[in-house]
Amino acid sequence: MNSQKQPHKRKAAVFPTDPAEHSQKIAEAVAEAWHRAYGSERIEIAVSVLAILALIAPDGDEALAFAEAHLLKGDAQKFVEFARLQWAIFVRARPDLAPRAWPLIEPWHGKDPIDGPVLEAAKQVSDAAVRSGQLHLTGNRRRRETDLFGVVLTTLRSGRATAARGQYYTPRSVTDLMVQLLGPPQEGESVLEPTAGTGGFLRSTAEAMRAAGRDPATVSWWAVDIDDLAIACLAVNAVLWELGPKVILGVADSLIDDWTDRALTERNNAISTARTLDATSKALRLLELVGPSTAHEPDVPNQAPH
Repeated sequence: MNSQKQPHKRKAAVFPTDPAEHSQKIAEAVAEAWHRAYGSERIEIAVSVLAILALIAPDGDEALAFAEAHLLKGDAQKFVEFARLQWAIFVRARPDLAPRAWPLIEPWHGKDPIDGPVLEAAKQVSDAAVRSGQLHLTGNRRRRETDLFGVVLTTLRSGRATAARGQYYTPRSVTDLMVQLLGPPQEGESVLEPTAGTGGFLRSTAEAMRAAGRDPATVSWWAVDIDDLAIACLAVNAVLWELGPKVILGVADSLIDDWTDRALTERNNAISTARTLDATSKALRLLELVGPSTAHEPDVPNQAPH
């Protein structure tokens, strides 16, 4: 008989198969980590950490395991570098959503980037989310089956703070039933959600469209809420849920504010600015490639051809 000891195999972690249950597990772990490390203030940083992780999309189990190990192994400063890179990619890919996502982006790219105890707390939140299996939920198509941020905001905020805002998280089962009763929209139509929160109703609508063989990316999604942090989460959810390019988000009280024109203008301005910056960046790279020129400038015709 071979008495040589066999290498110990690490048992794979088992996470809830139900997306709603898994979301609650992650939210509780994150809330415990943040409140233990920093307290009840600046919860937008904890939420931003989850958004950063949610924007990771590992290609297969091996890539997912590598991403988890890399995140857990790195220190707080490495996480800052990763966070800044993730948000830079987001802004470049979706400049239309960047203004509304700013409450989540600002801690990493604003005038006063986080450091010290708050940075250490952010890293602890990242570790808690990774160990709770967030990448197994948001790193694949399961991300379309749940509103993780709605659960997280409700868990991070006290009941009193949530009630003061007039906010209550609507479970997936309720939003699914609402869409079932209303019926999914046709392709090319518009959907308006005047009390959007983090967008649970939009998620259910998009999934109902897919079940009916329709493409949510053809719809114009209009959503508004008085809570800028909830709308920032919805800006990220719009990417996770693959709502497409026609997403117009506002921060306002829809009962008294005429918000649609302002939201559309802000979105279009952000896209225009991004295009201008991209064109400028390409021109600067071209100048660097060409270098200083000693040649004469080509003659330019002084009138248009007849």
